Amino acid sequence: MRVMIQLRADAAMELHQEQGSQSVGSAKTQTQAEQLLKAAAELGVKLEPVHPGQTHPLLAPYFMVETPDRATAENVISHFNRFEIVEAAYLKPEEQLP
Repeated sequence: MRVMIQLRADAAMELHQEQGSQSVGSAKTQTQAEQLLKAAAELGVKLEPVHPGQTHPLLAPYFMVETPDRATAENVISHFNRFEIVEAAYLKPEEQLP
């Protein structure tokens, strides 16, 4: 199952920069973007950009998380929605024929 996440533009740009470096500062100095990455790691999932390396403001804010089941997806959505930088977190609907 795929969880889709839309972030604020400033946080999305920071995360695109953070994707290359895996350093995480102390809890006091961590930005919300770093805290979001840490939360993903604690949940056992990986936050990945939908459009890697993109800097366009309409494409950069979109990220995704692959989960093995619906319960894990709902847990990720619940945790991520607590962050101010997360504008939307939802389960991607299954693709269907028209």
